[in-house]
Amino acid sequence: MTRFVPIGKTMNLRHMGGYDTKNARKTKDNYLYRSGFLHFTGDQDLAKFETLGISTIYDFRSPMERVKNDLQVGNSIEVVELGMLVASVENLWDMLMKEGLNPEGAEKIMGDRYRELTEEEVPGYRKMFDHMMESEGGILVMCSFGKDRAGIASALLLSALGVKEEQIEQDYLLSSQAYADKALAIGKFEQFFNSEGLSVDESIVVPILDARTQYLATAWQVMREKSGTLDNFMREELGIDQAAKDYLQKRFTL
Repeated sequence: MTRFVPIGKTMNLRHMGGYDTKNARKTKDNYLYRSGFLHFTGDQDLAKFETLGISTIYDFRSPMERVKNDLQVGNSIEVVELGMLVASVENLWDMLMKEGLNPEGAEKIMGDRYRELTEEEVPGYRKMFDHMMESEGGILVMCSFGKDRAGIASALLLSALGVKEEQIEQDYLLSSQAYADKALAIGKFEQFFNSEGLSVDESIVVPILDARTQYLATAWQVMREKSGTLDNFMREELGIDQAAKDYLQKRFTL
């Protein structure tokens, strides 16, 4: 099954349909999407995007990221701005500088970011679920690369739908295959390197672009440390009790 949906210069746009759930159902096709920034090159790209049936976009990008790359999707799609600073491009650069701009430091800060996302940014994920409980139609979760903030959002949603953790991890790891134009993705950091009088160092940027098992494992670990089990975390921190799971499974699985 081809999960990636090529539209314009958008990176990492893909669907999450067809995953098996624990109650012998499957996630619906054409209802669940995840993506990096939606980079359309013309009206034909927007028209193609509109055929996906997405009613709501959950945008986890920071205010600065949104200003730099305004989302142009028309008035028929609701955009819920969740404004997460952790793992934003500018946040990652600040942390890279503190670690001394080296590959080992880049990998370390990614692990740290996943811990912070599941400790500090929980209100944003809860807001996403609250909105899902009051809305209808297909959804898209997105951030700049569609991997970290949107990656945890996708993992939490798939978990609420009853998808097994092994499949959730497989979905997460697909982000490592997402960058058909790797140079374009790496180029997002060019201005930051240039501001320090440096050329872009791919060995430093790649650990940030990669989806690695240990990154997602850090998020799961934090949730279990905090609440004992993932189910407890979903209920206590995100408001996803069994009734909410039943609603989401009815909406997004068949």
